[in-house]
Amino acid sequence: MIYLLLTLFAIGISPPVFCTIVQPDQIAKTVFLNDTTFLAYNSSAIKCRIDCADAETMLQKDFRSFQKVWMFNNTEMFSADDKTFIDSNRSLEFQVLNMEDTGSYQCCIRSTDLAYQSFVCYSTLLIVVDEMPEDGMNATAPTTTEAPPPPSWNVVIEDGDILNAQPENNYFLKIFEDNVTSIHCLVNEVEIKIKTSNNFPPPLYNDVLIQSFNLTDHSGVYVCNGTLQIGNETTIENVSFTVSQSWNDNKNADLLDAKLVAEALKSAFTVFSFFFISLFILFSVFGA
Repeated sequence: MIYLLLTLFAIGISPPVFCTIVQPDQIAKTVFLNDTTFLAYNSSAIKCRIDCADAETMLQKDFRSFQKVWMFNNTEMFSADDKTFIDSNRSLEFQVLNMEDTGSYQCCIRSTDLAYQSFVCYSTLLIVVDEMPEDGMNATAPTTTEAPPPPSWNVVIEDGDILNAQPENNYFLKIFEDNVTSIHCLVNEVEIKIKTSNNFPPPLYNDVLIQSFNLTDHSGVYVCNGTLQIGNETTIENVSFTVSQSWNDNKNADLLDAKLVAEALKSAFTVFSFFFISLFILFSVFGA
């Protein structure tokens, strides 16, 4: 066990806290989040995931550094064998979900700068069912809650930096100081499909988007160049950086609102689709 903990720390992963009990006199406030009903499964493409706190709290810049203690039914310690703690314990994901997992899950947080500070606990009631009730059979039955989307980040990257990327996370990168256009990147000296010179609304960065990071497609050395025009003078700007799968925090990184990201990506896809459909129609009419 000690060897495992040392290994986790060595590679930058904080081991999840699931066996520490927060005493009642250490809790300043308990916030009750929406109930979640989920269908039991042994394996599933869409896994049940419980967030540690509400969206506004998790958007706080220092949230990732907070101490987080997960509990089950307030006092019971629970096994983490079939559960995964995501992104500095900000979420709890069930790899296998059984009826016995039904209960109240608490995530208690406090600043690591103030060890004497009381905890604020966020409680989510998880209801696991064998089958979902048919429409109209039970008007009071809660609906299934899908797992929340993976985190998305704004990150400022400087020449020579390393981006610590986690699976399925989205990274909106600002790699140039000026308003550079026509950005083009090679990854490990090979051209891959990544979105550059985007047009997302503020506060999203637009230089480079790494969407739904995965180790095979997105890790490596990035060499990017772009065109900077000042008056009649045009120059080429160059930046190189490395993207590596890691659970370490990134400097100059801000967590983005999930709803804002979803709307921006949906809008960009709609514009992209409309553009190519229009080209196809023009080619069909005039190219024949």
